[in-house]
Amino acid sequence: MQNFFTPAHIHLAINHFPIIGLAVACVSVLIGILFHSRGALAAGLVAVLVCVGMMPLIMQTGESARESFVDGTIDPGMDAAGNAAFKQHAHRASATAPVVYAVGILALVSLLALIKFPRQAAWIGWAVLLGSMISIGLSIWTAEAGGRIRHTEFRSFTESTPLPAPAPLATSTPGLSATPVPAASPSSSPTVTVPENSTAATPMESPSASPGATNGM
Repeated sequence: MQNFFTPAHIHLAINHFPIIGLAVACVSVLIGILFHSRGALAAGLVAVLVCVGMMPLIMQTGESARESFVDGTIDPGMDAAGNAAFKQHAHRASATAPVVYAVGILALVSLLALIKFPRQAAWIGWAVLLGSMISIGLSIWTAEAGGRIRHTEFRSFTESTPLPAPAPLATSTPGLSATPVPAASPSSSPTVTVPENSTAATPMESPSASPGATNGM
């Protein structure tokens, strides 16, 4: 079971919280604002805080997974395109995390204001909604780069398949020209040339026509 609790497995299991979790929380927050439901608003704000609270663990497990690739614990390692995708993934995650944390602070302020100032809490809830939508968009942007680390089907043609090398051009030797050889006609038959000093073969004489043979015998 320890193979299922590596940093890479944990990272893949929880890195969707900023996307799916915030989307579900936004629905509850919106219902609470529109229908003046303190219960729905409170539930949505608590869900936002839970999703934001997952961010430190997501960042930590992602960095630990990167170290596992570097020290060779994970086999096979990343190829060149996967390494470039990981750098983009880490850069985008660093830009996304502060926005998610800011949404968490707004959700906490709105939750505290809901106790004595419900009207002000609703206005802060609109800011939580806007920040959550921005966070979801940034999280999808970050996940796109993360998917290209291992999944080659997410990569572009130039990243996944190298271009074939051009075929070498035919070169000709200076001073030589190619002369086409005429094809032999199927109906033509080869001719045999007999030298002038050769003698023609004569047929063998029959034994009955040899000298000395007489009719009387």
